[in-house]
Amino acid sequence: MVMSLSDENDMIDYDAAKPLISLHVPKCGGQAFRRVLEKWFGDRFFIHYFQQGHSLPHKHPLKPGICIHGHFNQARGFGVMDYYPEADQFIAVLRDPIEAAVSNYFFWKRKARSIQLINKMMVPGGEQDYRDIDDFFRKRPRSNMLDFMPRMMTKENYRETIETKFVWIGLVEKFQMHVDGLAEALGFSTGTVDRLNASSRDEVLSSAARQAFLENNPLEFEIYRYVKDRFMEKEEG
Repeated sequence: MVMSLSDENDMIDYDAAKPLISLHVPKCGGQAFRRVLEKWFGDRFFIHYFQQGHSLPHKHPLKPGICIHGHFNQARGFGVMDYYPEADQFIAVLRDPIEAAVSNYFFWKRKARSIQLINKMMVPGGEQDYRDIDDFFRKRPRSNMLDFMPRMMTKENYRETIETKFVWIGLVEKFQMHVDGLAEALGFSTGTVDRLNASSRDEVLSSAARQAFLENNPLEFEIYRYVKDRFMEKEEG
């Protein structure tokens, strides 16, 4: 069964006779979106996550109507094409790359740092024990957004990839509205999208660090703006 989402964003139509792969880009509402997908797909929902120190994610048989959601990181050898090269319909949620990186820093500060110390993945005051948010951005100057896409995306191919491989791409900034649109297209009832795994912020990124991040990630910002502009055109129309 093919259900159209093309009136909203001109991507491909959803085909329920095929598996649907949900690409969880870090710090882009993936835990909240997971709850939505679990509710929709029930026992046809599966996850794909790698836990440090454990084995690689399990490979699920691709069947009609299932949804697989998780961190498909091609830079680390467990990208979606590494596992499911035949997959050809995807959904994802994106976020302003700076906001995603800032959120990642505060998640590290609130939770990940203590886990890394306990597991002896770093030492206090070491290179990866970031002094503050600017130190984090200086040592991690690149966005990881593209690592979680279905292919290596370039300036030349990203539009074609989005238009021929994705059923839907939502934005964190208008999460509820965009998930409502996806629910309608997939034939599910929507509900309130909860805000999960959020960290409080007690530092401000400097203008210099912000500008450097913009300059270091031109393609990531171009892709984000492309998706955002497409949604804005539909909403304003």
